[in-house]
Amino acid sequence: MTFLIDGYNLMHAVGLVRRGLPAKGLEPARIRFLDWLADSIRGRDDLLRVVFDAQNAPMPSSEYGHRGVRVRFAFRQTADEMIEELVQAEPHPSRLAVVSNDRQVQEAGRRRRCEIYTCQMFVDWTIDKRPANTSHPHEPDKPEPNATPEEMAAWLTVFSTPPKKRRRR
Repeated sequence: MTFLIDGYNLMHAVGLVRRGLPAKGLEPARIRFLDWLADSIRGRDDLLRVVFDAQNAPMPSSEYGHRGVRVRFAFRQTADEMIEELVQAEPHPSRLAVVSNDRQVQEAGRRRRCEIYTCQMFVDWTIDKRPANTSHPHEPDKPEPNATPEEMAAWLTVFSTPPKKRRRR
C-alpha cells in the first residue's frame, strides 16, 4: 500500500508542530516527523509519500527520500492541490491511501476509490501494524521451577525456618 500523506496536516494532528511556529523551527519538526514515519514502517512493504506546503519556496524541488519515506514540497500550490494531482495521476488508485483530515483531499481520494485515512486512523494504523520485535522474545516475569519435589522440600525447610535468636549477655 502507498500512503499519500498531507504532511503539515498530520504533523499538527499528532502535535509535532504548532501554529505560529517560526520558520526556523519547521525544519527540525519536519525531521522529527519524518523519523517517526520512517520508524513506523521499518520492516514493512508499505510506501509513505509525504507532501508539504511550500507555496513560497524560491524554486521547485524534486521528490527525495528520508530513511525510506518519500518527501515532496508543493511549489506554487498547496499540498492539498498537489495531493489531488498525484491522486489523479495514480494508475492504480486502489493501491493508494490518502491521509488527511482535510475534506477536500479526502474527497479527491474517494472520487478515485482510494482508501481514506483520517490522521487519527493513520496513527492507529502505525501502532497496530508495527512488526513484532522478534529479536527479543518475551521472557516470563518468573522463571519456571525446574526443581524436583524433594529439592523444593529441602529449600523450603532451609528458607522457611526462622533464624535462631542470639542470647544477650
